[in-house]
Amino acid sequence: MTRSPESPLRPTSYIRALPLRGRVARPQPKGLPVINLGFNELPFGPSPKVAAAIADAGNSANRYGAPGCDALREALGAANGLDPDTLICGNGSEELLDVIGRNFARPGDEILISQFGYIQFVLAAHRLGATLVKAPERAFTTDIDALLAAITPRTRLIFLANPNNPTGTVLPVDELARLARGVPGDVVLVLDLAYGEFTGFDYVAAVHDLARGFENVIVTRTFSKAYGLAGLRAGWAQVPAWMLPGFYIARGMGSVNHMAQAAALAALEDIEVVRERVAVILSERRRVAERLAALGLSCCPSGTNFLMARIDGAGPEVTEALVEYLFDAGGLVVNRTREAGLEQFFRFSLGLPAQNDLLLDCTARFQQARPV
Repeated sequence: MTRSPESPLRPTSYIRALPLRGRVARPQPKGLPVINLGFNELPFGPSPKVAAAIADAGNSANRYGAPGCDALREALGAANGLDPDTLICGNGSEELLDVIGRNFARPGDEILISQFGYIQFVLAAHRLGATLVKAPERAFTTDIDALLAAITPRTRLIFLANPNNPTGTVLPVDELARLARGVPGDVVLVLDLAYGEFTGFDYVAAVHDLARGFENVIVTRTFSKAYGLAGLRAGWAQVPAWMLPGFYIARGMGSVNHMAQAAALAALEDIEVVRERVAVILSERRRVAERLAALGLSCCPSGTNFLMARIDGAGPEVTEALVEYLFDAGGLVVNRTREAGLEQFFRFSLGLPAQNDLLLDCTARFQQARPV
């Protein structure tokens, strides 16, 4: 076969690119420090105990982390009242979502999510070649009846982030229980609690208790959000024990590195610091939402460390102008929510009080200058 320069012979990829939301990436025009509020990170650095554990682990960076994360699973079990032999750790909960998908879904199978479900659920289905099905929501909140109605004989997996990303909305535990009872026993239900601590530590415990009664329900958690370890990538899941052998086959060997395990262990020992920091975020979440309302912006009810907001009566083009203005005037990076049906919103994580004040001040100036 002769190759022409215009059409070189190349391998064929089975993965098609998906459009992802864009973030401001150009230089800050005033030379201001850039404050990234686009990744739902905690604004606090490691506590002294966690920082010491990270530094100590760095002295043995030539060693792999324990492949089974035995000490971390024991600590997680003790902290959450769970059997360590029903827990698995991963390179963030994102790896575990992928592991679950590869265990239970193939091309031709259906993965069911809510209308504005977490983007990683979409990507997991895309990687597997599975059919993604979205159930409609009510007021940007998961509708359990719609999810149950969307189950077909081809449904293999239901992914539900609760609290949800990007909307921030939350379902009560009794609604999750109704979903779990209504899902057929041969369909896996994954309850992703990445932001659960920002709804409440008691809420998280109640979801774990719910999952104990089912052989097809998984709960995923992460150290990236409330524990402030996003840069180290440590996640975990409560899993029916019969699923674990397949999960370990699909998971990377030693995927939770030595430093991440040490930091996660220290964070569990420093739980009062975690609780104090979560309390700060919750206080800021109320304050910022109230201030934005006074400026003519509405926020979706949030059980997370972020808010999804829109300018009342304005369309996507005004939202886009505000996103650009926040960066140009304050060095603030926020997230565009360009999913179909959310184009008029933007999303930002709650920062330190001074950072949140800067966002509020810039928004106020934008609103004052905007023609009505």
